[in-house]
Amino acid sequence: MKVLGSALLIASGLMLGACAQHPLPEPGFNTPSALSYINAHGAKVEVRWPAQGLVTASMVIDSKRAADAAQVSDNVTRSAVNAGGVVGLLIASAINTQTGAGVLERDARNSAEHDARPMTTLLGEKNLEAIFSRRYQQTGQAAGLPSAQGPVSALVLVEPRLVLSADRGSFILVNRVQVQDIAGSVLYQRRIDVVGQPFRSCGAQCIDDGHLEWAKVNEQLEVCIDETMRVLAQDLRAGEGADAGEQTVRYVLDGRRVVERGRLLPSAGVYHRYRNLDGAIKSVPMPFENIAVQAVSP
Repeated sequence: MKVLGSALLIASGLMLGACAQHPLPEPGFNTPSALSYINAHGAKVEVRWPAQGLVTASMVIDSKRAADAAQVSDNVTRSAVNAGGVVGLLIASAINTQTGAGVLERDARNSAEHDARPMTTLLGEKNLEAIFSRRYQQTGQAAGLPSAQGPVSALVLVEPRLVLSADRGSFILVNRVQVQDIAGSVLYQRRIDVVGQPFRSCGAQCIDDGHLEWAKVNEQLEVCIDETMRVLAQDLRAGEGADAGEQTVRYVLDGRRVVERGRLLPSAGVYHRYRNLDGAIKSVPMPFENIAVQAVSP
């Protein structure tokens, strides 16, 4: 029995090796000194480009194919346990990476990388770092964060990433945000996800022709950056532990119904906000189902 348990562990490890490993979410926090430090010294906004690249795309796996692949993997593994012991399990693991869930995920990852290239190419033609830095700084000031006036100031460090939706017609601007003091101590840390609205062009007979227009993409980038900094300012002013009680949040995003536990935050304009159980703030341009939310000025 011990041998079988070890074999299952080895096989599981091999099969997991073929799958994407998702890092644990970083904890979010908001110390009482974050806002007071910004108010006292002002803030400089710095945009840091993610090491893995700015643009990615969500992985899409057909649910029926996934269920069929899981059944195949289960059948192969069961047969290996009955017939081949440890060696059989190792062989089954190798087969599963080529025929089961492993190959589905690999194909989905390759497809996502391919689908992200047009957006990567479009954005690569622009001086995006300067555009982003200027927009984040300007919107931060408009949201009420005073700008730095002297050598001592807070640093608002933003690492943005664009994640294309399943239909590749919109994106989520994922922001990792930190506020640091002059010594580099982190006073505030949060992930802020802002969902953009569709940017794709309409071709002949209103069929998506796959063309990307900078003006439409940039419009959504600006909207998402603006909302990011409004959320940041609101979160800093609210302080830690000021959210409403936890409840189930439901809404439709990209044709898919999202159900997540979280705490509602005041909404602004078309955007509705909540903090999920990982501490990330999500802002979506659609109302929540059967939930009344408090509205604030955008």
